Amino acid sequence: MRRTGFRKAIDNLVEWSDREEWRPYREHVFAEHIGPIRDEYDIGEEDIADRLGPGFVMLYGCMLDDFFTARFGDEGDKNVIDDYLKRRGWREKAPAKRYLEALRDSFLSIYEVVALDPGRSMTVRDLVLGGDPVTIEEKSGSETAARWDRIAARVVTVNNKLHFTGGLLLLPHEMADEIVAEIELAVKDTMKALRKEARKLGEPLGLDEADLRVMMLHESPAMIIELWLVDALERAMAPPPEIRNTDGDALVFSEARFPLLGDAAKTIAALEGIEEVERDDDEGLHWIWFAPDSQPRRASQGEGMVIRTENEAGRTILGNIEIAGDTLVLSTNSEARAERGRALLMRHLEGLLDRPLTSHRTLEQIRSEGSDSAPEQFELPIELAEQALDTVLDSHYRQTLDSPLPYLEGKTPRQAARTKKGRGRAESWLKQLENSDARRAAREGKQPYDFRWMWRELGLGYPGADEGRPGLHAP
Repeated sequence: MRRTGFRKAIDNLVEWSDREEWRPYREHVFAEHIGPIRDEYDIGEEDIADRLGPGFVMLYGCMLDDFFTARFGDEGDKNVIDDYLKRRGWREKAPAKRYLEALRDSFLSIYEVVALDPGRSMTVRDLVLGGDPVTIEEKSGSETAARWDRIAARVVTVNNKLHFTGGLLLLPHEMADEIVAEIELAVKDTMKALRKEARKLGEPLGLDEADLRVMMLHESPAMIIELWLVDALERAMAPPPEIRNTDGDALVFSEARFPLLGDAAKTIAALEGIEEVERDDDEGLHWIWFAPDSQPRRASQGEGMVIRTENEAGRTILGNIEIAGDTLVLSTNSEARAERGRALLMRHLEGLLDRPLTSHRTLEQIRSEGSDSAPEQFELPIELAEQALDTVLDSHYRQTLDSPLPYLEGKTPRQAARTKKGRGRAESWLKQLENSDARRAAREGKQPYDFRWMWRELGLGYPGADEGRPGLHAP
């Protein structure tokens, strides 16, 4: 049976749940999820939906699934799927009935995406129950997911095929790890208490950890959904991060255009005499303005997102200089650098340049103007742009392998990979790097960076090397 048949069955079930006898129960379940958040943030449900955007559809699907699996009444004998199948089940085909029954008995768990077949399926690993990865038929999700995503989802089996149900929540890696750790701790504490009680009564335990994990998952959807909703709202309501260069200056694209007063040859000779300026192209009239080697980098992570502009040798680039016709153009990424560059050029090229005409554009202005506003001289063929990015990333990541990282408790990735505990943290760090870059590449319509060499460099191997489609740019 096609997936569309399952969706039709869900549509019928939703319509059934809108009946007067079931609407209060559905509203009660939704209120349990939304109510505390609505009160804490003092916002209405419509405002929550507006702030979450497309994410609200996934949230709604998870809440709806939670209602479908809930049992009501003093004896816990009332369930909307049971009621629908009893009174209207005749209208559904057998596979749809089996799907609804599987949904009724399902639970929300945490999965890690280990491979993708876009448009067809996802291969995932259950991080709570463990076991081997399983492949799930999923068209839309497989087209938008990235390898190493952590998702909260319900998986059901119908006719020996696995399917996701209505809602999938994309979880930050740290949140997924915390949820899994919290469930694991609860299982261990509960098993310890149950074993103690069983010994006291002289009876067999009759319950293993796998059964207890499933029981915990049946009780956990409210916690998982609430954690996701709080995080999603805080992200949506947070101001955009400040973007600065390595000097700590706010990122502003500045351009100073100096009319040439003197002979172009004299201007070129004067430029060649500036210690911090180097010719970028022997045949062209392009130069790079570098920071002095002794200049400290003042920006820190606490100041927001830091953009580093460096050459292959790691030298900080402060600006670019070009002679176009009868004009010298200085381009920088901050107003402060533009002012420093203007003073530098006027000092060394005194009498050769007229007063400049300077313009500044913020990121917001560039975005509002659209991509057509980008100067043509800064456009590169896609192949060259990707090669340039890979070269920068190669250099950056090779340095990172020998840099102490807070995520690795102050150890470098090489040091962490030498211990059993550290290897797990290093693997998690690499997965987050790869996952983040895969999502960046998807947004930009490009191939992701190939991290396999880093797994090999750390002696970790590459998990699922034959699964999915890695990046194409391995050094």
